[in-house]
Amino acid sequence: MSNSIQHIIHFIGLLLVQVLVIDQVSFGSLNTYIAPIILGTSILILPVSWRGPRLLLVGFIIGIILDAFHNTLGINASAMLVTSFLRPYILRLISPREGFESFFIPNITALPLGQYLIYSSLLFLSFHLTYFAFESLNYQATLIVFIKALSSSIVAIILSALYQYLTIKKQ
Repeated sequence: MSNSIQHIIHFIGLLLVQVLVIDQVSFGSLNTYIAPIILGTSILILPVSWRGPRLLLVGFIIGIILDAFHNTLGINASAMLVTSFLRPYILRLISPREGFESFFIPNITALPLGQYLIYSSLLFLSFHLTYFAFESLNYQATLIVFIKALSSSIVAIILSALYQYLTIKKQ
């Protein structure tokens, strides 16, 4: 199966998990602080060679589609653009000296656990910080935005790792 078709299938699977499962789960009194969005996993597991305008366009499209389901008027698209923009820099941060092969796909089965945790933590945290900052648009709520971003990122990392273990073959 071609890589493009695999990525489209992962995107559709993640979208269905996000909309039909995660968005329907109630965290009780913690609902105010936990709102994980795992669709960023579709950006995480793109090949290393995807960068620049192509990656930004894919991130924007993913964000707009999620905005349509969440009725958030571009907040997801903005946060996904930030995540797509930061991805090559974070990959450079965790890459070996000689760099990654261009066809390398940075997922939980291909990276050592420490590198994967740094990679996914920084990307999910950047996504959730941007998302909740735009959602709040209030400088007085900075601590709440940070708490929401941190707690949502932790849950999103766990759910993303679980999704990847269940769907991605070990390389």
